[in-house]
Amino acid sequence: MTRSACEIYGVSRAGIWQVNGDTLEPVALYLQEQGQHQMPQPIDGRRYPNYLRALKEGRALDAHDAENDSRTRELLDDYLRPKSVSAMLDASIRVGGELVAVLCLEHTGGPRAWQADEVAFAGELADQYANVLSNHERRNATSALYLFQRAVEQSASAFILLNRDGMVEYVNPSFTAITQYSADEVQGRQLAELPALENLSELLFDSESGLAEQNSWQGEFKSRRKNLEPYWSQFSISKVHADDGTLTHYIGIYEDITETKQSQQRIERLAYSDNLTGLGNRYAFIRALEKRFSSGTAPVSLLLVDIDNFKRINDTLGHQTGDKLLVSLAKRLRNSFSGEGTLARFASNEFAILLDNCESQRGQLIAQQVLETLDKPLFVDNQLIIISGSVGLACSPEHGADPQTLMKHAGLALHKAKANGKHQMQVFTDALNEEANYKLFVENNLRRALTQNELEVFYQPKLCLKTGQLLGMEALLRWQHPEKGMIRPDQFISVAEETGLIVPIGKWVVRQACRMSKQLTAVGLGNLQVAINLSPKQFSDPDLVGSIAAILEEEQLPPNLLELELTEGLLLEATDGTRSQLNALKQLGLTLAMDDFGTGYSSLSYLKKFPIDVIKIDRSFIKDIPESEDDMEITSAVIAMAHNLKLKVVAEGVETHAQLGFLRRQHCDIGQGYLFDRPIPGRDLVESLKRYSRRPAARR
Repeated sequence: MTRSACEIYGVSRAGIWQVNGDTLEPVALYLQEQGQHQMPQPIDGRRYPNYLRALKEGRALDAHDAENDSRTRELLDDYLRPKSVSAMLDASIRVGGELVAVLCLEHTGGPRAWQADEVAFAGELADQYANVLSNHERRNATSALYLFQRAVEQSASAFILLNRDGMVEYVNPSFTAITQYSADEVQGRQLAELPALENLSELLFDSESGLAEQNSWQGEFKSRRKNLEPYWSQFSISKVHADDGTLTHYIGIYEDITETKQSQQRIERLAYSDNLTGLGNRYAFIRALEKRFSSGTAPVSLLLVDIDNFKRINDTLGHQTGDKLLVSLAKRLRNSFSGEGTLARFASNEFAILLDNCESQRGQLIAQQVLETLDKPLFVDNQLIIISGSVGLACSPEHGADPQTLMKHAGLALHKAKANGKHQMQVFTDALNEEANYKLFVENNLRRALTQNELEVFYQPKLCLKTGQLLGMEALLRWQHPEKGMIRPDQFISVAEETGLIVPIGKWVVRQACRMSKQLTAVGLGNLQVAINLSPKQFSDPDLVGSIAAILEEEQLPPNLLELELTEGLLLEATDGTRSQLNALKQLGLTLAMDDFGTGYSSLSYLKKFPIDVIKIDRSFIKDIPESEDDMEITSAVIAMAHNLKLKVVAEGVETHAQLGFLRRQHCDIGQGYLFDRPIPGRDLVESLKRYSRRPAARR
């Protein structure tokens, strides 16, 4: 068609372009002079709105002088001049009144007046192409309908088509195979008339069903076959609407999942029951506990019951006798709490009892009853066995507002009861008990950590916000416990301070940081300053200044490469001795920084009282930039004030490019945060820092 159009009209180019939204995509383009077709790039019609509007609104676009025609001159620079097109005749190709393509005739060599018969003939060519498209779509639709009908007839899934009143209009053979109803038995009948499908009728017309407000529903559906045998199906049903939005039909698709459902039920019984006692197991109990919390806020009590010295019974009387003992205990406990709560075998010799609507006082009474029940001897294998038990009790909501917390606290209470001598009941105590145990653990392990090389220093880079160059790092302490894994500073620093261990740990960190700075210089990374946090407790060490001076001398590190970060609390409570120490540190040539600036109340007054060189803006002011106008104003004011006082400013917690852009506009000096890098283990630091731009090393 395009080649013939070129010959008939005597034009240089003829093409057919498919209209896809606002894009013209090439179908065919014939070049008369070259005698061949090409496939050009698609054209974005949004760049040429007048041209696109003319195509969509008119039957034909006859531009005699394309460069000056208001409809086509938008194409001048991008299309007309590069291709030497001077006149255009575009005929719309429409299917069902909708523009689907364009026949485009392009003349070169000067303006051309398109005659009426030429415009009309172009329209006829466009109509012929539209007829080809329509016939093709019709054949595709007929073929697709035939394939769809065959697919439905041969599908293993059951299909049912209902009118809006619930009358069956069509079912496929799989429907008969599942329900035992033939098509003749159900077609033309209401769902309510068919016992096997009456539940489906409720789903369609019940105002509270999921289909009432939605266009579709899917889920498991229980029904009956013609012989009234129950079965389960995985069912999906959708509403069918006419073009005007009127509901006309429902179409349902479902599969028989009865065997799968029965297998799941069998597996669930095995998965959630204890084979020995017949009670629910740990998983069943946890599921019941979670269900209680999700269904309401009524108080519950959780009892964990442990049989004292059960291992001794197994070792002396044998595991078979031990198993029989557990079975007898399960029966006794079940009879004691029949209907009052949920009982499960939680572990080997541990039972769990969940009491609904039971507050702490009532829970303690029942816990005592459990102890008394366990105290009664049991006759097993022709011998009398005397046992005892320990009980841990936790009650919601005071001991836990969620299942995990309640179980954890009941377990802690049980362990406490056993640790206190067994054969007793222990109610979960407040956080002080747990805190004391944790502090003891930290103290005992932290002493070993310092000697066993469990402590590790990570380093977070600090960059010049003006140039992007690497200026230094902040040293951050981590504890790699052999059993607990990585322990954060906030989990052990307070204990280290209370026990005085912070003093030797602090000296160790200073030495490690100095060595790292020297190592970085030695490998050619320049002179990088390293910052270290000093705890207020370290200033209780009368040898603080002397030890730091000795480390600098021993490690041969220039003092200006070490920065000490001080807390505001230290400055607020500074004694004369503290002031003397700070002045002495400054005289060594170190840099002093105030950490977390802005989180206290008296920061401004102390900037003049102490030899501070740097202030670090706390991350709490950075994290909401640029959303928070207040934080931006505060940050701007702090930077301006610091610069007026000849102080450097470090912004902590920089995580986004928007924050970085704001800080640069405010002329903040240094940035630190996840946008640049997370804290890096010392063993990986050299390789990690090689990618940064850095200042050249100072000449000596």
